[in-house]
Amino acid sequence: MPGDEFEDKIVEIKQEGKELSTAALYREAKRAAASNKPESPNPPTGKYRVIYADPPWKYNDRLTDGYGPAEFHYPTMTIEELCALPVREMAEDNAVLFLWVTSPFLEDSFKIIRAWGFEYKASFVWDKVGHNYGHYNSVRHEFLLVCTRGSCTPDESTLFDSVQSIPKTDKHSQKPEEFRRIIETLYTEGEKLELFARGDFDGWDCWGNETGG
Repeated sequence: MPGDEFEDKIVEIKQEGKELSTAALYREAKRAAASNKPESPNPPTGKYRVIYADPPWKYNDRLTDGYGPAEFHYPTMTIEELCALPVREMAEDNAVLFLWVTSPFLEDSFKIIRAWGFEYKASFVWDKVGHNYGHYNSVRHEFLLVCTRGSCTPDESTLFDSVQSIPKTDKHSQKPEEFRRIIETLYTEGEKLELFARGDFDGWDCWGNETGG
């Protein structure tokens, strides 16, 4: 955060009567840094058989895990904004979608699946091994939903365990590369697209504000 903006934030916190502490200023600096990340490029215009997506879910509470709120790390999107993405136009008539979702958004994720033109079929569970904070339990998993459009069963008959126990990394929301390898093993044919990618990967078109373009 530039110096002038940081000073303005201190004034704003004081005027609103909020806590003025090192921790509070750190939170504001992290949130501002995330909001200043580059905008995502325009959505791809090609057609894809395999789509892999890890949406930047926008949480409405201040509950945090060990990383802090998602807003500290990257710009987030509402359900309505996610539904409005032109994924339906990006997908081939026969396509598969692998969609990451956390438990609080499990019900809402089906709105996105339908808006993008897919139908839910199955799921993988990522067991993170370690525990995170939760309102109702100690959360240690995320879901990877498998959804199809038209006819798009796997090219290979390999059956992977639906529960994958892989320790999480120290980077917020980073998903294990083992899941990408599962997708690549199951679907050997067709163009592949990763939405909200955290980098660039061979064999994939990658879209997001942390990719090369």
